Amino acid sequence: MRPAAPSRSSAPSRSSAPSGDQDATLPIDLTQPIDLTQPIDLTQPLGRTRSVKLPTGSPASTTAPSTAKPASPPASATNPDAKRQLRKATAARRRFERSEARRFTQRSRRRRITWMIAGGTLAGLVLVVLLTAYSPLLAVRQLAVEGTARLDPAAVSTALDDQLGKPLALVDYGAIERDLAGFPYIESYSVEARPPDTLAVRVVERRPVALLQTAAGFDLIDAAGVVVQQSGERIPGFPVLDLTGTEIGSPGFQAAAAVLMSLPDTLLAQVDRISGTTPDSVTMVFAGAGQRVVWGDAEESELKAQILQKLIATQDPALPVEYDVSSPQSPVIR
Repeated sequence: MRPAAPSRSSAPSRSSAPSGDQDATLPIDLTQPIDLTQPIDLTQPLGRTRSVKLPTGSPASTTAPSTAKPASPPASATNPDAKRQLRKATAARRRFERSEARRFTQRSRRRRITWMIAGGTLAGLVLVVLLTAYSPLLAVRQLAVEGTARLDPAAVSTALDDQLGKPLALVDYGAIERDLAGFPYIESYSVEARPPDTLAVRVVERRPVALLQTAAGFDLIDAAGVVVQQSGERIPGFPVLDLTGTEIGSPGFQAAAAVLMSLPDTLLAQVDRISGTTPDSVTMVFAGAGQRVVWGDAEESELKAQILQKLIATQDPALPVEYDVSSPQSPVIR
């Protein structure tokens, strides 16, 4: 009797899968978020679809309505001591910030205060000076005229008496110039305010050097040809300037005037007449015997004057001699 063949139903079914792969055929629920922080088992076959089981507490669970209670307010919001401490801390912080701001701005504030003090001091000084200068305390009560020789200082003071009573800062210098223009002897002048009440006028007089004979008499002139005095008669002590062949302001006139300015008083008192047709032909005639001096040009006038004085001392003043000092290194007596 032949043994019975084994039944085919006893063979293992192909549709059955190992117990470890039972979930491999389950579809993945795409409505649930996937937690990518969980490791994936790469040992499973890649050809099968697997569903990923989400662990408890995954982000998917956040979709459930929250049943958490609202947080209770901090104790500092209800505790009076905590509020007081907070206010103290805030006030301390503000004081610290203010102190730091003052510390970092101390230099600029100090510089600003210094400038304010300096500016206030300067403004105060200016105000005091202005009030003092324009007050009656510094008004002109005296006029001092200095430097006069031929001029009468009283006449100059009388001409300037319109400045009396004015504050020194308000003196009218234009009016002073107009008043002094009437004095031909004044060549230049300067005005000085001397507090508290004096106005000083220092004048420089013109130096007359010669006389010009005119139809009305004689004009006393200085080296620039300015007439400082007129007289019907000859004024003693000044030579007569002969303008024959020349005129005032010409080179010959300027040379003759320069020679007269360089002469010492002892020689100038002896000169009766002087002429200068050209700049290098200045001649003089002494009073008395009529001694004549050939001077030449105005160069080396001081040396010529010294030599002439020595020559005159060797001659008789009553003799009509001629002194030629045009070349002072080799003077000649004729």
